[in-house]
Amino acid sequence: MDQHTTFTPTQEYNQEQYQQHQQRNQQTQERMSKPPAYITTKDLSYLQDALSWELLAMKKCRHFANECRNNQIKQHINQAGQIHQKHYKILLKHINPANSNYHHNRGFNNG
Repeated sequence: MDQHTTFTPTQEYNQEQYQQHQQRNQQTQERMSKPPAYITTKDLSYLQDALSWELLAMKKCRHFANECRNNQIKQHINQAGQIHQKHYKILLKHINPANSNYHHNRGFNNG
């Protein structure tokens, strides 16, 4: 048995897996082009975790930006915090679209 024959089935299997993965990704992207009308309990739990992570990242950015003495680094940290704030707002809209403006004024630079 030569080396090429030994690796061919594995390569074919990996290629097949890759194609199946690509098809699933395309189907998911097509199906999820807009959020569902309802959120399952499990989805809500994932969204709440993501909100917590984004909020924590926002707070850490604020803290370290305030501690930083280098203005250029401070600016980059503030920009990172603003990105986390943007993600937080997007996630919040998925949980409660009617009340998403409640947290609008509690932004990264507003304290």
